[in-house]
Amino acid sequence: MRTKKITAVLLCIVLILSVIAPMSAVAKDGCSCEYTPIVYVKGRSAIYVDKDKPTTDKYGDNPALPYIREEDAKEMLSFLVPLYAECYYKDDFEPFRIEITKCFKKIYKDYALDTNGNPTNNSGLQSSDCWKNKPLKDCHKPNGVIDNPEMANKEVYKYFFQYDCRLDPCDTADDLKEYIDAVKAVTGHSKVKIIARCLGTNIVSAYFAEYGWGDVEDVILYNAIANGTAITNSLFNGELYFDADAVDFFATQSLSGETVILNFLCEIITMANKTYGLDALMDYFNMTGTKVARLVVPDIMRVSYATTPGYWSMISADNYITARDYIFDGAELEWNGLIRKLDNYHNTVGSRLNDMYKQMKADGVNIYNISKYGYQLYPIMEDAAHQSDQIVTVEQQAPGTTCAPIGEHFDKKYMKKAEANGTAKYISPDKAIDASTSLFPDTTWYIKNMEHNCFPKSVDKMLYDILRSNGKMTVFTNEEYPQYLVFDNSNGKDNGTTRPMTEEDLGYTLEEPGFFDLLISMLKNFIALLGQLGDIIAEAIQNLQK
Repeated sequence: MRTKKITAVLLCIVLILSVIAPMSAVAKDGCSCEYTPIVYVKGRSAIYVDKDKPTTDKYGDNPALPYIREEDAKEMLSFLVPLYAECYYKDDFEPFRIEITKCFKKIYKDYALDTNGNPTNNSGLQSSDCWKNKPLKDCHKPNGVIDNPEMANKEVYKYFFQYDCRLDPCDTADDLKEYIDAVKAVTGHSKVKIIARCLGTNIVSAYFAEYGWGDVEDVILYNAIANGTAITNSLFNGELYFDADAVDFFATQSLSGETVILNFLCEIITMANKTYGLDALMDYFNMTGTKVARLVVPDIMRVSYATTPGYWSMISADNYITARDYIFDGAELEWNGLIRKLDNYHNTVGSRLNDMYKQMKADGVNIYNISKYGYQLYPIMEDAAHQSDQIVTVEQQAPGTTCAPIGEHFDKKYMKKAEANGTAKYISPDKAIDASTSLFPDTTWYIKNMEHNCFPKSVDKMLYDILRSNGKMTVFTNEEYPQYLVFDNSNGKDNGTTRPMTEEDLGYTLEEPGFFDLLISMLKNFIALLGQLGDIIAEAIQNLQK
């Protein structure tokens, strides 16, 4: 009997040790350093015709999609322009709809997905090539003090998640889950920090909606489009509208400063706007433009972008139903598989974004937002005067933010009210943005004069410093990163720098020139053009004489 008791005790000890040993191993193998690994989920990536071939440029045998060769573009325009004129004369645009749809189908044939939202060829990105066949290494600890943009860039990109931007974000979220689990396993950390940029904010949002946020410490939403973009809202609803002021502002921002002839062209546009000639021209375009757009967009989109759930996720929740019903009107049965995916994303992710992120904040996750402004939206939609990065409005990037229209600022009455209720500290020095109404006013930054497709290394340093503060940084705690910054791209977009915005340094602000100042500038540029023309003629004569 005593032997049995001893045996039972020994068995109990063995069982206890068998449980404790693995736990000890986990504790020993785990990492207790303060540098929680950072996972970077960037925006749209290049999608190649054949993902098994080495990548080439757009004119190679495995080009990034979509693209159109210059000769094809010329041939297409030489056919479509006179056809449009003929249809306009006959007031029947059906032939134009048929032919332009054929052109788009040819351009996007390797890019478009099938009626279920799946690739029909070997195009795209393969996650196994990106990381699954290349085992991750534990490289999450910095090698020293990170004190410049180049070093910060290397740090934030150590664990970089790539994906096929066309696919359903909910499916991509499953791949992201695998990747995050792999990063945690190799680094020994139980949590990660996430930087989500552009379309990456949609992927990360789908991940949170499906898997929760128990393994995440911090999230930076950088130039977010999870709440949609103005341009996709417009295109997927067939809305095309040209506003004279919008065209004027866009030309001034995007064309001027390059060459004398472009400056002169911009000034002609501005002068035409001041004398109402531009209004008349835009009204002419809008007479048929909106009508034709509503007719041709569904067919065009169903052979290109409307086949891709990734692009549907860029539509604001309040625009989704009308866009879906418009694009698939009469074709619901054929596209039923894709529509189910789109509805699922809308119901589980898109329609509950703000509530989800507020809950994450309440649960202890540090939420940061970095938005861009100072640019007007592309002038192809109504109400294009929103503060934006040309594609996404500030209100979409940082929900709840209050903005003055482009080229304007809050009036004295607004400022006086803000001072009275204690929110004036959240208003930008240029009096164009009020962050006090945003979801996370103390952890939302705004960078002025930075376009959507601009992601310089100088901002990577900011991202790194925010994450390494471990929840301690706000817009009021670091003089280098106040709530409002100015972007300077004088050395090029990639090498551009940011600096704090102050009352004395507001950065470039779009302002409308006075009539006489504009007239004088036009005369100067006209004379300069005459001088350039004279030089060209003189050089031509010399060549002939030779």
